[in-house]
Amino acid sequence: MSLPKLWNTKSFFELALPALTTMFGLQALRVLLPSIVWYIGDTLDASTAILAVVSIGIFVLSFLATPFYRALGLRRALFVVLIGIGLFRLLEQVIAQQPLDFIFSLCVVVLFTFFIPLYLGYVRLQGGAAPRKFGRGFLLGLVFDTTLRGSFHTLDLSWQHSPLAPIIVVLLVLAQLGLTIFLIQGDGEPTETNFVGSLPLAAIGPFIFVTQVIFQNAARATALTGFPMPLAYAFIILVNVIGISAALLPIVAERATSFAVLVATLFLAWLTSRPDPAPGTADVMFFFGNLLMFPFVTLIFAGLGAREEINKGIARSAIANGIGWVLLALLTVLYYVSYQINIGLPNNWLPSIAVILIGIAVLAALRVMPNFPVASSATSATIAFALVILPLLALATWRTPQPVAGNGFPVRVMTYNLHNGFNTEGRLDPEALARVIERVNPDLIALQEVERGWYIDSSLDLAKWLSRRLNMPFLFGPTADRVWGNAILSRYPIKEWGNVPLPPRDLTLKRSFLWARVDIGGGEELLFIATHFHDPANGSAIRQQQSPEIVKFWNQRPRTLVLGDLNAKPDAPEIALLRDAGLRDAFATLGTGDGFTWPSTKPNQRIDYIWYSSDLSVRNLVMPRSTASDHLGIAVTVEGKR
Repeated sequence: MSLPKLWNTKSFFELALPALTTMFGLQALRVLLPSIVWYIGDTLDASTAILAVVSIGIFVLSFLATPFYRALGLRRALFVVLIGIGLFRLLEQVIAQQPLDFIFSLCVVVLFTFFIPLYLGYVRLQGGAAPRKFGRGFLLGLVFDTTLRGSFHTLDLSWQHSPLAPIIVVLLVLAQLGLTIFLIQGDGEPTETNFVGSLPLAAIGPFIFVTQVIFQNAARATALTGFPMPLAYAFIILVNVIGISAALLPIVAERATSFAVLVATLFLAWLTSRPDPAPGTADVMFFFGNLLMFPFVTLIFAGLGAREEINKGIARSAIANGIGWVLLALLTVLYYVSYQINIGLPNNWLPSIAVILIGIAVLAALRVMPNFPVASSATSATIAFALVILPLLALATWRTPQPVAGNGFPVRVMTYNLHNGFNTEGRLDPEALARVIERVNPDLIALQEVERGWYIDSSLDLAKWLSRRLNMPFLFGPTADRVWGNAILSRYPIKEWGNVPLPPRDLTLKRSFLWARVDIGGGEELLFIATHFHDPANGSAIRQQQSPEIVKFWNQRPRTLVLGDLNAKPDAPEIALLRDAGLRDAFATLGTGDGFTWPSTKPNQRIDYIWYSSDLSVRNLVMPRSTASDHLGIAVTVEGKR
């Protein structure tokens, strides 16, 4: 068996076009999905039901690929799709505001859903291993995407203020345009197999879901493994290289191969079903997930190009493709809506369902696939391997913020609900949050609604990003799952800390409090408690179960602060429980006016608090006005009484 050549320039171009297009599509998805939630749902105040209909309805548009093809013909349709994807991606980058973010990302995503069946039809005209190469180009797009996002510490280019971001996008769009003009030559009417033979293409939607939520999610990998972020994403890229290399091997359509696929599918389904993967299990999950999913996708694309082609056009492929995109929408909606509504099954089952659907598609492809020799070129693996240098460079220059020795009192403290990083216009803007925090210059910060890899929130590690931006070490206390919850940023050393669940534990969106014993210097320390109570306005009975847990843990210990979004007004019984226990409300002591903290656009409720024990005093209360979050932050200076 001859080994594939490490580099082939023509092969590079043929891989680069679908890779860049796939990268643009994945980037647009991480703008579109948060825009649905935070612009349509939050800014425009649409209901959860409307959001679900909008989300699924957008991906139903993928079924229009067939009439689009029939109206324009294959070559012209591909030109429109590819140029449109690049143009709208560029517009989304340079016109950074809502509702244009939503509109432009919607256009990119819909055109990307058209791209897959159209380009599959185009490579089928070339015959041979061209569809298999398309699969490798698609996978290389995932590697490009993960590498670029990881290089900017999980913050997508779309959300960045840096002038470098539009320059990068312009260069990438120009490269895609040049490849489109160079490669898309000739025309013709593609052929395809029957509907059953085209159905494995429906696995692409579940594949995008499971990779974006778990396997390619560098923020989630950082939170679950405990690795430094560059090491976590270097680990993912390295496994991607192995996966793409495995995709180059001969495809043997035998029972042994089918059995191996079945075992691998069941193993991955079990791994992804674990609700709280600990370090070790998480490492295995990220390793085997990427290692096995990449050859799986190659098998699917190879099978789509290997069958006897008996029908003209792309109609059956477009239907299968549309089913896949609707599955992506359903899986994503159900996964995240489960934190608000009981959907009848644990959401950690949904990635397992996606894995099983992918496995079934691979088994179906193998049944009618002839043996394929080793791929003639290893260009895709060579490119992927070269990309490993970027996370390694990031790791070499990575500096974890370190605590500094304090001088005792006074200490500046702050509480801030971050709204998952999204401003009131529905744009992800952690830089604006950092600037608000810098205005009050706190030494200790209690943060709520902190995400560390939620796909619906653009897969940002907000805790890690703010920690580095503000040069403050952080603690993270997961609540809803391992990658969403509360955080503490501290300039000073942490002597001890913990994360304690709050009752009741059957809530769809679970709660906790994060505590830390902080050495503030001068022989002094603070017990710093950060929390976020149950949300609904009619949830007082539940919050009345949560306040006593804080009081019990505090147990009248000296030098204590309790900060957070308590989702209750000052006259609520759950607030009275804290007051009656002896904690003092900083705003009640110092504040003037109403002290409203929510919503930040027109505040009309006071639900964010800083409480302090009677052996402390407070001064200089500030509530910086900003719409960087839907809450206003509160900051005070704390003194110790003698």
